[in-house]
Amino acid sequence: MATPMKHVGKIGSKPCVVLYREVPGDSEYALIVQTHNLPDAMHDALMSVISSTEAQQANEVAEVLDRRQFNDGSNMLQQLHYDKRIEKVQVSLVSLTPTPQQSVPLGEVNAEIRKIQNNSNPPTKIDPVQPASNPLNESVKYDPIVAETDPALAYANDNAAPDELQIAINLLRQATILEEDASAIMRDADAKKQEAYRLNPDLEPKKGPGRPKKIN
Repeated sequence: MATPMKHVGKIGSKPCVVLYREVPGDSEYALIVQTHNLPDAMHDALMSVISSTEAQQANEVAEVLDRRQFNDGSNMLQQLHYDKRIEKVQVSLVSLTPTPQQSVPLGEVNAEIRKIQNNSNPPTKIDPVQPASNPLNESVKYDPIVAETDPALAYANDNAAPDELQIAINLLRQATILEEDASAIMRDADAKKQEAYRLNPDLEPKKGPGRPKKIN
């Protein structure tokens, strides 16, 4: 079974990435980028970020794109804006496709997320099993188990606010991604320096004199 992926969908029959599920202050509209007409290099770089752990844990992927770069070094979110590829469209025109076999209207997802954020989403299934040993026959409280057979509800639950432990785990994962990015950037910078020195050896910094010999 395909792993569900957030932030991807379709407007009509055309694939897109949903940058913001709702425009701030205007919940009837979303911000998207159609991906079918992107240049190959831009498309591949964008989708690589969308499928990353950091992006899949984010509620709004635009925040992640604002921290990432295309291969030419340009900021992803800014470049998409400069190229006029970010579109403001009606939510009713967009469907999310967490898997190739699923298509969920974005409006339904937004509605479910609002229910969760407002704590007004009642459980649809409660585990009736009682503990095997309860000698005092005391009443026991259980956390409700929500059936996630509805793709919209499952997607919404993935976007719900995590607890402190999950926040800590997410921060560590994001730190790891940033460290990997920093290491990659440093390796790229070093490679560019070496290529520059190869093309023009005079640009390479001269090594200073070594330590003076020790006099006995």
